[in-house]
Amino acid sequence: MLKGNGINNTCALVLDVETGNALAYVGNISDRANKEMESDVDVVAAPRSPGSALKPLLYAAMLSDGLILPNSLVADVPMQIGNYAPKNFDLGYDGAVPAASALSRSLNIPAVKLLQQYKYQRFYETLKQCGITTLNRKADTYGLSLVLGGCEVTMWDLAGMYASMARTLNHQSANKAVVSAKDFHPPNYLIQHSTFNIQNTSIPLDATSIYFTFQAMREVMRPGEEGLWQQFTSSQTVAWKTGTSFGFRDGWAIGVTPKYVVAVWVGNTDGEGRPDLVGIKTAAPILFDIFRFLPSVSWFQKPVYDFSYVPVCRQSGYRANMDCHDIDTLFMPVNAVKSPLCPYHRLINLDASGTYRVTADCESPSAMQHVSWFVLTPAMEFYFRQKSSDYKVLPPFKPGCEFSNAGKMIEIIYPLTNAKIYVPLEINGERGKTVFTAAHRKASTKIFWSLDDNFVAATRHFHQLALNPSVGKHIITLVDESGVSVSREFEIVEKEK
Repeated sequence: MLKGNGINNTCALVLDVETGNALAYVGNISDRANKEMESDVDVVAAPRSPGSALKPLLYAAMLSDGLILPNSLVADVPMQIGNYAPKNFDLGYDGAVPAASALSRSLNIPAVKLLQQYKYQRFYETLKQCGITTLNRKADTYGLSLVLGGCEVTMWDLAGMYASMARTLNHQSANKAVVSAKDFHPPNYLIQHSTFNIQNTSIPLDATSIYFTFQAMREVMRPGEEGLWQQFTSSQTVAWKTGTSFGFRDGWAIGVTPKYVVAVWVGNTDGEGRPDLVGIKTAAPILFDIFRFLPSVSWFQKPVYDFSYVPVCRQSGYRANMDCHDIDTLFMPVNAVKSPLCPYHRLINLDASGTYRVTADCESPSAMQHVSWFVLTPAMEFYFRQKSSDYKVLPPFKPGCEFSNAGKMIEIIYPLTNAKIYVPLEINGERGKTVFTAAHRKASTKIFWSLDDNFVAATRHFHQLALNPSVGKHIITLVDESGVSVSREFEIVEKEK
């Protein structure tokens, strides 16, 4: 099947977690008679783009720092930073998604949002500390693309990093939660010449956070089995991650158990991309074929040191604030106690009937109900409510009440701030239109659209508008029926910049 799609090369590596010894090493296919196959290239040692294979390390590092909890909601909305506009693989948006789910689904935008929070300069150092040796340029040259495969790593380093994480988790009880730098070392080619090259004295991960990372990675559906593998006791429980590089040049899959790390790469050694050369379709089936030959082992033990019990908001996944009303006290990484409080629950004032929001300007405080409400930003809400039928939008204000202290009511979803937009020509030779999108907390409100101070149209319920501005800089302005307005600058360019 791979050969029929013009995919000529593959390699695989199996490591023993405890020692780091290479149990199996296949650097390429063997077809020496055909020079086009480039069988002499050892792809295990060749730097390649890892695609999404580094996302679990970012998740583990942020859990270790207490920056997120496993199910903290992360924004999943269109984003652009300068000329960088990452997209999810399916080109869709969830509005908001739990961090663990974002990892198991390998969503790109939440990963970039998290890296913005963690800082790419710091992630660059974390990768080096954990065994990635091929980051030979400055952190700024990689930027936020670092977590999406905007760098090059070798399978040797990548598998060694995951083996070190598994080793640290295995030793958590014996080490009484002290993360030993001795557990982070490269793999070994030869047992009799094993060398533990300690590269650092401080590892920015804790074992409990690694445990939660592997828990999220085991939730991914295996290829061709539709999730039914969980019903078979003979099936191996594996924490695994795929990766696909830009241009469909590299397909990765890496799997971890307490005993083994298996890594697989599929592609062309000359860098030629192919349609459908994605990790889930090409490398993952080979990964699980290899695991079927390996002895089954029990799952990682739940950590007995370095943890905390934290009150967590069920809706947002953040540490519960005083306005959260649905709370679980959960087993968490030790630094979860200093994680951010829920930013989405706040008290709102309703009238006696509970139908309308009110303010002190139009309702007696004695007649008000003070209710905790789960409120996302307008852009997050726009996408989130399409997939979450139980999401309750804010009630409308009572007629006669002003919008004082109402918070953000209207938000422009597209174009993004200072976007440079290239609009291609249609088949008939005419320039196409740009679809502008906005969200309003009160969907039935009419929004009036102006381009460069010239009124163009009004929308109600579904706030999208197709326009064809001329080449150059423009300002789009939206005003609702209550006078709330928002503006954004953008530029139409002749060609992509």
